[in-house]
Amino acid sequence: MENVQKIPFVDTPGSLLFLTSEISPFMKTGGLGDYSQALPPALLRSMADGGDVRIFCPGFLGAETDPRLTPVGGPLTFETPWGEKTLRVFRAADQKESAGSCPSGPILDFLLVDDLFDRKGLYGEAGQDYPDNFIRYFSWSLAVFVWMGETGFLPDVVHGNDWQTGMFFPLLRLKSIEDSSLSSIRTVFTIHNLAFKGLFPFDLFFLTGFPASWGGFDGLEYYGDLSMIKGGIVFSDYVTTVSPTYRNEVLSEPLGAGLSGALKYRGERFLGVLNGIDDDVWNPLTDPMIEHPFSRTDLSGKEINRHSLIRKGNFSSADAPVIGCVTRMTSQKGIDLLLLALDQWLSGQAKPFSFFLLGTGDPVLEKKALELEAKYRGKVHVVIGFDEGLSHQIYAGSDFFMMPSRYEPCGLAQMYAMRYGTIPLVFPTGGLRDTVSDGVDGLWMSSLSEEGVIDVLDRALDLYQDKKTFFSYRSHSMDKQNGWEERTGEYLRIYAGVLPSAPEIRQGLLMARMALKM
Repeated sequence: MENVQKIPFVDTPGSLLFLTSEISPFMKTGGLGDYSQALPPALLRSMADGGDVRIFCPGFLGAETDPRLTPVGGPLTFETPWGEKTLRVFRAADQKESAGSCPSGPILDFLLVDDLFDRKGLYGEAGQDYPDNFIRYFSWSLAVFVWMGETGFLPDVVHGNDWQTGMFFPLLRLKSIEDSSLSSIRTVFTIHNLAFKGLFPFDLFFLTGFPASWGGFDGLEYYGDLSMIKGGIVFSDYVTTVSPTYRNEVLSEPLGAGLSGALKYRGERFLGVLNGIDDDVWNPLTDPMIEHPFSRTDLSGKEINRHSLIRKGNFSSADAPVIGCVTRMTSQKGIDLLLLALDQWLSGQAKPFSFFLLGTGDPVLEKKALELEAKYRGKVHVVIGFDEGLSHQIYAGSDFFMMPSRYEPCGLAQMYAMRYGTIPLVFPTGGLRDTVSDGVDGLWMSSLSEEGVIDVLDRALDLYQDKKTFFSYRSHSMDKQNGWEERTGEYLRIYAGVLPSAPEIRQGLLMARMALKM
């Protein structure tokens, strides 16, 4: 496992540009939205006085009329390989710049390019990706440079996330050849889930204007396709992913998803930094979405939330332990294994429990979950969809939280559950291994199988009967420090390593520039 502390702490950036395709509560499909909402403010709090953090995100459907947003600047036109586009920018209303000073929080700007982003979905609809996603996110990356130029914002560091921002990095390398002021910018690229590589027909490469040498396997090519995520992997100064264990897992196949070679090539510049959670949002003592507040030292409210969840689930037993699950219903999350294991367990005379599932995803798995509920009504309750308030109530009211993920780059749900004293039951992969300690604050599955799920259920139900040990697990889980304040130092050390004062980075960029001019 790489040690972030090896990176020399040279200096912290005075300014940071954070690029993301999602940010909660405006637009979110998963953990990236929460990450983007929580990390930049935490970074700003950790930076020296006068730090400037800005977030650029694509626009979204309804941005023009959203009362939380204010238009800034006039429409701007710029050229793309697909003709002239118009950029309009909308700023989060409480993040306006005050004259002569930086705002108290990051500046959040939504960059709306023509009609490319005012759509019902972020990346597609009805399970199908938008066919013009390459055009959308390449054009948006160009728009980032337009808005930087219009505002005169030249950040010390740009931090991009996932394939949607991947084209910014080769574009920066290309543009810095013509504009020396851009060569001072240093870059970090974070992979949140390597399964999503941003693959498109390779013919699109010839529209980018990139040198032909960038189109090889050591550039943007991926087994005959063009991969946008490789833009970040190959052309950023540092690559990170969202847990140390996941970082090690993707260095070999199959979890490397065909990119393990490119990641190995980055060597010590590929690092695993564990995600965190927003302790202010996920706080059982102040959470307005749960039935009653509680804390580690006063768990009486936990029991009130538990009984509230039992009523919501129409469970027949108030004494049986409650196992919760808030998830995307996909094979990655192991929901197919979970449903089979639950059916096998509940069909026998095994120890009782109540199971509350909230999720959406694969229609086949949704149907199977509803069939399981119908078969075991009073023991299983299923809600198809996403409900933020209900998710908080499940975390607060459950005794255990189930996560049988086949792979999990980091995972946030287990950290939310632990914050609320709900003991996670996980398969120890990726961030689940890094955040859940077997036999201390959670339980690990013995194998990734139906039998593994049954085994951990059996252990959990035995634990529930041993109240002294059960409450010890609960106490340890609530003691776990998973807030972003614990993570920002690692990111600042990485940023410090890519500031201009790091001579090896400067020399590398100079050599790349000279090679392109040859």
